[in-house]
Amino acid sequence: MQSEKIPEDQIQQLIKSAQAGDKEAFGRIYEIYAQSIYNFLFSRLRHKETSEDLVHTVFLKTWNNIRRYQPRKSAKFSTWVFQITQHTLIDYWRVRKQTVELEKVENLANLSQDPEGFEDYEFLWAALSELSLEQQTVLDLRFKQQLSVSETAQVLGKSEVAVRVLQHRAIGALKKKLAGKI
Repeated sequence: MQSEKIPEDQIQQLIKSAQAGDKEAFGRIYEIYAQSIYNFLFSRLRHKETSEDLVHTVFLKTWNNIRRYQPRKSAKFSTWVFQITQHTLIDYWRVRKQTVELEKVENLANLSQDPEGFEDYEFLWAALSELSLEQQTVLDLRFKQQLSVSETAQVLGKSEVAVRVLQHRAIGALKKKLAGKI
């Protein structure tokens, strides 16, 4: 999920510093996660400026609530940030009342590294956009953001079994839609 690979123990040190009010440590947290959060939001909104605005909203909420963050063995800090992101996106949709589709992707595993390659894969974008929003979100969190099943379940407020079933059905539906195109 992270733009750069930082061990979780180093992230936890940055969090402790940020919880103590260290703005530079929080700036480092921003640098680590901002691109992944942007990619996630852009894949839903397909609008650069709105995605950038929501990234700032997510990190403002993260800063305002970082003292309440409690590390858990079952979830990384990224899970907590993605929960904030998902809730921020839901709030945005409620206010905007727009239909939001999943961004076309070159490769689900590589999208978080290169969001510029979308145009070449219109057929994949079309197939993904036909999936339910819930299926799109599961595929995004699992493959683009590389969250575990457990982390994805926590972000979505579902059981791990429900996430696995949703992922399986989404992949099956995507395979049917892409039959003969790849």
